Order: sequence, then C-alpha cells, then structure tokens
Amino acid sequence: MRKILASILLLLALNVSAQVETMQGVLKEMPDSMLMYLTKNNVLDLIDFTASKMNAEVDNTLGGKSRMQKLTDRYVSITLNEASSLEMKLLPVKEKVDSANQIVCMVRTYGKDIRESTISFYSVKWKKLDTTDYMDSPETSMFVAILHEDEDELTLEPVTKLDAPANEEQKEIRKVSTNLKWNNKFLNKI
Repeated sequence: MRKILASILLLLALNVSAQVETMQGVLKEMPDSMLMYLTKNNVLDLIDFTASKMNAEVDNTLGGKSRMQKLTDRYVSITLNEASSLEMKLLPVKEKVDSANQIVCMVRTYGKDIRESTISFYSVKWKKLDTTDYMDSPETSMFVAILHEDEDELTLEPVTKLDAPANEEQKEIRKVSTNLKWNNKFLNKI
C-alpha cells in the first residue's frame, strides 16, 4: 500500500512540475507582486480567454485595460496599458535552476513617445536571478528589447532622444541593433 501511495505522489509531483514548465503554468504561479497591473484572477482570465480564442482583455487594477497578445508554450506578450508592455520567454538551461530545465527571461517596456526596456531573469518558481549571469550589460543605457517568439533570441535597439538632426550641420544619429542568441547558458551576440 505504501509503495502505491508513494508512486501516486511521485506521479502527481512530476505532473505538477511538467505543468509549471510551460508559459501557462509559469504565469499561473507568478506572484501578484510581479505585476502591479494584474491580479492573479486577471492573469487566469487572460489565460482562459486566450485558450478559448476569445478577446483576451481584462480591466486592470489601475482602471485601464490589459490585453494578452500572444501565449504559446514558451512565450507570452501582454500589453499592460497604453504605455507599458511585458514579454516573457522560457529559455532552456544546461544546468537546472530550482530543479527546472528552463528559466524565465522577462522584458518590460515602458513609455509612449520614447520607449525603454528592462530585462530580468527568474527561475520558473519566480526566484530572481542575477541578469549578469545570463547576459552582458547592453552597450547603451537606454534600449528597447524585443524577445523573438519563435527563436531563442533577443534584439536590443538603442533609444535616442533625438531621432532626426536638429539642423543641417548636425549628423544623423545612427542606431545599431544588437541581436543576441541564447546558447542554453548565456545570451551571446550573433
């Protein structure tokens, strides 16, 4: 009887672990403190609406609308409000982190006219990881980061406050994007 009970508990633990390692499972486990715009119920509603192929939009806690653009097994894109968005991607790792084979790469982007991003890494159990363990600091302090849904890649686009020359003598500001590819341990320049 003990062996049967132990086997059942092991199977349940493996099933829960497998569910967490999808973006849907990771979102369900995300603490409310991670997104001041969305409650746990808002996140669950967005997941359900997306799964049902409905308009995945909810009223957020700040009185606006939040919308889930895309949800796959490894990627999610959410517009939190008109000036804030969130992208997350599950990245495979060579060495397990919090007993999982994946980590979460989170890109938060803020602003309307001038947009800026921050990049963070978490375990699938939402333990904050040191970003420098997974990527070098961007060459510019202001950038917009774009996660690629289908590839384990990230593009960094520099942001400048002056996009066009103010006069004829001023030179055009040249923007050079940086593409980074995940190698199961670190985001490296392509």
